[in-house]
Amino acid sequence: MKKSFLFRTVSLVFLLFALSAPAEARDIAPIVSADWLAANMDNPRLIILDVRKVEQYQDGHIPNAISSFFRAWAFKRGELYSEIPEVDDLQEMIGEAGIGLDSLVVVTGSVSSPVESYQSARVACTLQYAGIPNVALLDGGVNAWVRGKKQLSTVSRRPVAKPFTAKLRRDFFADKEHMKARLGKILLLDVREPEIFSGKKKLDCIPRAGHIPGALNMPTSCAFNADGTFKTRDELAAIAEAAIGKDLSREVVTYCDVGQCCPTWAYLLRELLGYRNIRLYDGSSQEWMSDPTAPVEK
Repeated sequence: MKKSFLFRTVSLVFLLFALSAPAEARDIAPIVSADWLAANMDNPRLIILDVRKVEQYQDGHIPNAISSFFRAWAFKRGELYSEIPEVDDLQEMIGEAGIGLDSLVVVTGSVSSPVESYQSARVACTLQYAGIPNVALLDGGVNAWVRGKKQLSTVSRRPVAKPFTAKLRRDFFADKEHMKARLGKILLLDVREPEIFSGKKKLDCIPRAGHIPGALNMPTSCAFNADGTFKTRDELAAIAEAAIGKDLSREVVTYCDVGQCCPTWAYLLRELLGYRNIRLYDGSSQEWMSDPTAPVEK
């Protein structure tokens, strides 16, 4: 009788632990260092995706890295600058890179400018949208690899292509309809710089100045150190908690100008800090401000 009761108790504890665990456990940290990457180069599951321009890749890249320019992952559709590829195109692109659902994908690029430093996270989020759970960012990008005096290669890697079928995570992205339907119910994070958020500065690609009503400002630049590496987890958590609070289940949508920099905070919040209900709005201000019926605040 005691043995049966003990078995039921242990089973219940195990079940509760399983239910509270993440749906998809990671086999790789969300952010990896250049030292970690150098020590794990021989892992057969590892795919290094270099999202810089082809000429930058050809001038020197991390050994065995595959060239896959950022623009292929966030392309122009109509007047919108940074949209998700069509599913067929996305599957073909992933398959041609030799990536499978079981791959460990490290996305890297340049951090020499703010725009470049945001591109890796956008590609990482798109890979996760396709259903690949083990995606990581190289902290500090190729710049950190070079700064660590690690070997560069000029030999282009030609991956062995294989069929890929996406398991789409549609809850990773938000469209304008979702935004309008949930306005006032979701927490909006505008990750642009303060002068753009406030409407004091207007970009040519955005029809109207200002921000979506109710949005809070949490600039993407705040996530980085001066050398392009990420701030510590504790520092990032403090920034997030000041804006969102500690409720990890709260529905949050990040957006920016055209959808290039908002993936950075979306990725960090979900993958590093444990917030579970995070979306990014890839149409962002460019799409919202083009709609005369969409409200705007300054």
